[in-house]
Amino acid sequence: MIPIRSIVVLLLLAGVAAPVRSTGTGGPGPELIAVVHTMPDDPDGPLSRPRGIAIGWEGQIYVADSGNDRVVVLDSLGGFVSQIGFAGSGDGRFVDPSDVAVEGLHLFVLDEGNERIQVFDRYEVFSQVILSREGGGIGIPLRMAADPFGRIYVSDREEDLIRVFRSFTREEEMRVGGYGSRSGQFRHPSDIDIDRERRIYVADTDNDRVQIFDPLGGFLRSIGKESPSPEGSLRAPAAVAVDRRGGVLVADTGNDRIAFFDSEGAFVGEFDGRKYGLALRGPEDVAVTDHGLIYISDTGNDRLLILREQPSDDKR
Repeated sequence: MIPIRSIVVLLLLAGVAAPVRSTGTGGPGPELIAVVHTMPDDPDGPLSRPRGIAIGWEGQIYVADSGNDRVVVLDSLGGFVSQIGFAGSGDGRFVDPSDVAVEGLHLFVLDEGNERIQVFDRYEVFSQVILSREGGGIGIPLRMAADPFGRIYVSDREEDLIRVFRSFTREEEMRVGGYGSRSGQFRHPSDIDIDRERRIYVADTDNDRVQIFDPLGGFLRSIGKESPSPEGSLRAPAAVAVDRRGGVLVADTGNDRIAFFDSEGAFVGEFDGRKYGLALRGPEDVAVTDHGLIYISDTGNDRLLILREQPSDDKR
């Protein structure tokens, strides 16, 4: 077992990776390189129920550290850089923040306990509240995503919808979904991701699937619910991410793992941490960079895991 000390554990075990099931992307599967729990430069102690993750414009990592009512900023290998906010309901304060997203030089924080979305500038200074339940702009927001075209996608658990807004005018452009179990409907939609073709991926938690939509909200297909492989079945997935090759990573929360699917939705592998003696427990987010780093919010264990994809012959 890898000991988790009161520091960022940088493993960097080149050549001694534990055998993780292949993800089907040309390499033998991702390699664990770091475990982040308590950071020596962090004044407020260890992570507590980390949830949403976002990749910043300079490679920094933003983590919604919900149990500590703050956002933690890390470098790409998990070193503590700074923190944003603290408990409260005023500007720049949070109660149980559930998600983070980056658009351009702006950071968006879904402040779940205060039922609003706050915006911070590149210097991590509060800018404005763009949507709130109190202001009538949104129902009960749970998770969100941003695209490069000035749109914010918000999962509204009150109405079982994905709502799409212009990020600063607050104009609502589109709604996707509605309550139900048919294709294109949701039961407790949570995390969202947008791929390079602007397709929309939604973790449809209580329907045990991920649904994929075209840029106009038209249903395309789903992953997990009717998988031809038993290993591809999902249980209460909380999050989804798409890599640069179109592969889909799912935080399969009810099965305590990250499930990997190819661009066609075929199951190709999983990571549950057990080979390292670090079994995942209720992971609530996963994010991936174009350079092959994978970040997992291992929420039930109060830690962040960092993986590195193995080299692939795919040069896309």
